[in-house]
Amino acid sequence: MARDNPINLRLNSFASFDDAMAMCELLGRETGSEYTVMPDTQLGFTTKRVGSNIDPRKIARETGIQNQEFRQAWRGFISNYLQILIGMLLIINPYQWIGLVFSLLEIDTIPAWFNLKGVGEFVAFGGGLLIVYGLRFIYSFFAEKLYIDDDSFIIKKGIIAQSQVQIRFGDIKTIGVNQGILDRLLGIGTIHLDSAGTNGTVDIEFNNMIDPVSIRRNIQRMIDDYYQNHG
Repeated sequence: MARDNPINLRLNSFASFDDAMAMCELLGRETGSEYTVMPDTQLGFTTKRVGSNIDPRKIARETGIQNQEFRQAWRGFISNYLQILIGMLLIINPYQWIGLVFSLLEIDTIPAWFNLKGVGEFVAFGGGLLIVYGLRFIYSFFAEKLYIDDDSFIIKKGIIAQSQVQIRFGDIKTIGVNQGILDRLLGIGTIHLDSAGTNGTVDIEFNNMIDPVSIRRNIQRMIDDYYQNHG
């Protein structure tokens, strides 16, 4: 059975003036701010915080993330640093590592068929490849950035050839944060932004963001105020 007084809670839209007033009273008790009823283009009435007619850009500035360009934190690439370190150690003294392997295998005498020089060169070459592989974090740092403007999120990937994905505040469905144990210790994490039309598929994923929980709260506040001012 259809409701006599339909409600769109996401946009705080109400067909009944009394329902809108009741929501104002509830919001006032929960937040301590004063709310009033305003005309709404969706159903009829909506709630609006008194004094919230300020430019959304001012609200964004208060969060400290408006018109900012975010890059991944350097401390998020610890695994790459370890790869580079191991690679350097392999190059500096490959024979010491070969000896360590022999000790672990409890081999006291090098077999006659074993080409120690050739294996040493191979280990040193492998160390060089490991360093090159570890250095990929430099490209990742400079090639990927997240930008937050007045009404949308934009992720840019690439240095010469670039790709961009943009999601407007009104299209955001969920905001997620993923943090492993090491991430929590380092104060970083991954931010996920899903848009309303993707059935849960992550549209924007940004790794190694500093203080992701605080960023998520600020993003949510910007989106909530966007709905309040564009309801």
